[in-house]
Amino acid sequence: MSGRAHRQMTFNDTRAMTRAEFVDYLNDGAKAPVRVRFHRNRVTMISLVFEPDGSVKLRVHEAFLGAGPEVLKALRTYLRTRRRKAWRVVTKFANAIPSAGPARRRRGTLRTVGKVHDLAEIGRDVNRTFFNGRVKCRVGWGRAGRGKRGRKPGSIRYGSWDVTTRTVRVNPRLDNKRVPREFVRYIVFHEMLHAVVPAIVEDGRRRMHTPQFRALEKGFPDFQEMTKLCNRLWRIV
Repeated sequence: MSGRAHRQMTFNDTRAMTRAEFVDYLNDGAKAPVRVRFHRNRVTMISLVFEPDGSVKLRVHEAFLGAGPEVLKALRTYLRTRRRKAWRVVTKFANAIPSAGPARRRRGTLRTVGKVHDLAEIGRDVNRTFFNGRVKCRVGWGRAGRGKRGRKPGSIRYGSWDVTTRTVRVNPRLDNKRVPREFVRYIVFHEMLHAVVPAIVEDGRRRMHTPQFRALEKGFPDFQEMTKLCNRLWRIV
């Protein structure tokens, strides 16, 4: 998340699928089983084999758990009909998944306790308050970035979401007495919301901040004040 102001909602049950839900969705009403294996390969995002008995072996990147309904519907349609139109929707999403070569990203150690703010405690609070404790992710401080020289207004990145490792990282510059705890809480909420609201692909580009995301974001208390802080804090942290 950058320092630019954002937009809006109230949390509902929209969220990324679990692996079991994904498998059940593809198999619901199918004449033959779809056997699914998930992976984090950064080169081949999806592959499948149609067996002689009608069953399907599917290997799919776990980013598909956060795919939108149109992508999931297209995948299920293709598995049953092999229609090229449906496959184009699936491959468009697959091609938009960030690729970093064949190396698998390691989760690594995550620092949670800061000099001022405890992200482990804040993460649990946000998860419990806004998501009923259902979001499975890690929350911790990111690495220290470069200094302020050359920084433009609104260009500081306050937090990030890594779908591959399911990790929320917060800019360590926010571990500052001049940064209100509620603002850190808001940043964690914003990044955690990415685990709930899937990205969509438009014109071949992966769009993280969808209209649905913006609407739900507005459900955060004092949202307008938080967006003002987004545009002010870059000057002091």
